[in-house]
Amino acid sequence: MWDVEGNQYLDFFGGVLTTMIGHNNPAVTEAIQSQASKVLHTSTLYLSEPMIELAEEIGAASGIPDARSSSRHQVVKRMTRAPMFATSYRNSNEILAMRHSYHGRTFATQAITSQSTWLSSRISGLSVNYVQGPYRLRSPFQDMPDEDFTKACVVDLQQILDTATTGNVACLIFEPIQGVGGFATPPDGFYGEMSKVLSNYGTLLIRTKVQTGWGRTGEHFWGYQAHGITPDMLLSQKVSEME
Repeated sequence: MWDVEGNQYLDFFGGVLTTMIGHNNPAVTEAIQSQASKVLHTSTLYLSEPMIELAEEIGAASGIPDARSSSRHQVVKRMTRAPMFATSYRNSNEILAMRHSYHGRTFATQAITSQSTWLSSRISGLSVNYVQGPYRLRSPFQDMPDEDFTKACVVDLQQILDTATTGNVACLIFEPIQGVGGFATPPDGFYGEMSKVLSNYGTLLIRTKVQTGWGRTGEHFWGYQAHGITPDMLLSQKVSEME
């Protein structure tokens, strides 16, 4: 990339949110041009072959058995629908989210966001409790080794379940790596240990983040694989600025 003065830069920021496929990638450009010569957009009220093929590929790559793919392209829609599905399925409005998490600016996503600088309202029909997450720089856990840190967070989770919920919790919503929360990365297996506790309650696992899916971590395609779990729902978005 070049600025107005002709200085050249490598773009290491665009991929954080939308342009992880790069700029002017010949294969991507060719695919866009090819599709533009056919159909630019169709309603999701009916299906088209490319839509079905993509949904099947994403479902197969998700790691979720018998996965079903949503055709919604906007993050806010997916993040609004996920709690709706979970609370309806579990017949409970209780949700667990992670401290320092960020999930959006809509009425529903504000309820599960734990970032005071991004909040404009706490009014919600959801009952949300926040569990200690991977951020530990300015926390009581900052000097703990990984194994002890994971154990401490699992204890925190159990205490919240015992004291702040009815035990019928619909879901835990988590980011494999917290983006807005400070690029906080949990130890491998962190959410696997939490999953062991939550499985005793039938609580669903919802993995979400626009910043860590589609191979961005380099090691795992979705980011959750580092924890030895398979989520019940997987939300992801912003592979390219075309979406």
